[in-house]
Amino acid sequence: MDLNELLIISFAAFLAIVVALIVFNRIHAEQRTQQMQSAAHEIGFDFRGDIWNHQLNAQKLGTELFKRGTRRRFANLMVGNIAGFDTSLFDYSYTISAGEDSTTYTQTVVAFSQELWLPHFELRLEGFFDHITEVFVTRDIDFDFAPEFSRRYFLRGPDEAGIRKLFSHALITSLDTLAADEKWHIEGNVTTLIIYRSAKTIEVEELHSFLEKTSSIARDFFASPEGLSQPVR
Repeated sequence: MDLNELLIISFAAFLAIVVALIVFNRIHAEQRTQQMQSAAHEIGFDFRGDIWNHQLNAQKLGTELFKRGTRRRFANLMVGNIAGFDTSLFDYSYTISAGEDSTTYTQTVVAFSQELWLPHFELRLEGFFDHITEVFVTRDIDFDFAPEFSRRYFLRGPDEAGIRKLFSHALITSLDTLAADEKWHIEGNVTTLIIYRSAKTIEVEELHSFLEKTSSIARDFFASPEGLSQPVR
């Protein structure tokens, strides 16, 4: 076998693998959509599919998650009401590119909406690079009365006074019980609270418990009216 034949065979094998991966991913996506549609009906939600890809919902949601990367895509959107909140649950993906390499991150996100203003904020586990950016770029909001919470979490937003008012002793105590290995991200903007686990797609059979957990977190955020602004007019 000469070099040209070997190259042709290698290219053909590579192409076959790529095609197989594309087909597999498409089949998997279709299966998840079918499963999510069934799950939506079971929990009393209205399944909307990928309708948000054709609307400016990323800009409307407005939190940090929806500003990252490129190729931003909504999938398997379902809407309903839980714990008294207007609720939207969906899979959301975006791609980060670095030179010729790119990585796509997908997570299941839940958005809870109500009629009081939240300050714009982002809360997540603090990482190594956050210590560097804190010095040069972004200030991490810490609390003297909660040193362990401040060490564990990175909290930022333009309205520091409003954020400090929202993050009461009671709320921080509740957030301290969240498991670190679940990598919760919580973001707020205007009337909407966004909750998800970093790069984690929730399995269909776990959706009910995911909604229970996240709605419990939402109740903690909205439990103290003094931490929120006046009702939207």
